[in-house]
Amino acid sequence: MHVELSIKGRSILFILSFLLSYHISTAQHIKLTCTEKELKNGKSQDPILVKTCYIKNFKFVETSYPDDVGRYFDSEHEVYGWVNNKYHKAVNSKVFNKDQDKLVSIINERIQKEYKDDLANPEVKDCLDGLDSIPTYKMNDFEISFFKNEIWFQVHWGLGSVCRAVDGSIVTFKITEVEKYLK
Repeated sequence: MHVELSIKGRSILFILSFLLSYHISTAQHIKLTCTEKELKNGKSQDPILVKTCYIKNFKFVETSYPDDVGRYFDSEHEVYGWVNNKYHKAVNSKVFNKDQDKLVSIINERIQKEYKDDLANPEVKDCLDGLDSIPTYKMNDFEISFFKNEIWFQVHWGLGSVCRAVDGSIVTFKITEVEKYLK
């Protein structure tokens, strides 16, 4: 028996197969959900900002504090893991799997490159006087935060406030790029 599908029937099959393949491919990506809230900051006009992000079984909380003119440079970063039906304080290395050393190596390479680029830049070189080298970082040394569909790994070098713009490095990845390193 030979069955011939009409153009309309083939179009419907094509659309259904496309939707099914799209659903399967997007279902495999990790979901990142973030919320932000403002907290009163004593008598200050500028609030404390709290950003909470959830990815897999982990919660990241970034609390940012304004300086006396309303700039948000100082922040605290915390990570929690979901264990026994509640979140418990954790460290960055607990979020990532046994291959995390590969990710840390990539991050360190990018940080070193940025540092060398800054040393070669006459506009910021003076800020780096006295900073002869930067360390090789471990996963727990990074401040981790999220922006849209990116994960950010940040370090600070302890430079003065005049050099705040070049005081450290932020290495960013799309969430899909680090997915293979997450537990």
